Amino acid sequence: MFMDLVEYPIQSAKLQWEARQVLRDLHEIPHLLLRIKVTGTHFPRRALEAFVSIGEVRSRFVEIGPDGLSASAYFDRAPREGVVEFGYGAEVLLRFPVPFRRAVVRELDPARLPPHTRRMASE
Repeated sequence: MFMDLVEYPIQSAKLQWEARQVLRDLHEIPHLLLRIKVTGTHFPRRALEAFVSIGEVRSRFVEIGPDGLSASAYFDRAPREGVVEFGYGAEVLLRFPVPFRRAVVRELDPARLPPHTRRMASE
């Protein structure tokens, strides 16, 4: 009977992520952030704050998609390569099979950024 219990974090080949640099206004100041969009399951809205972590670096904030089929995590610190995990509060619920690599991040052209853009802190 107890053999059917779910063990966390869940790992599945259906879990995917994509990474790109984005420009967001935070407190009326343009910030260059890393956005990790995760898909492959339903991401419910909960009272606890959602997070995505890559190694020791944790997202600044996460936005759950309107349909709950994606979550976009925003980082203001540049993570190194590592395991991508999703959770709420302090609990990791999902572990993505493909590790994060900086080489796959779609980057914005720095010459086209607005003046006074705050850039990500290096890890």
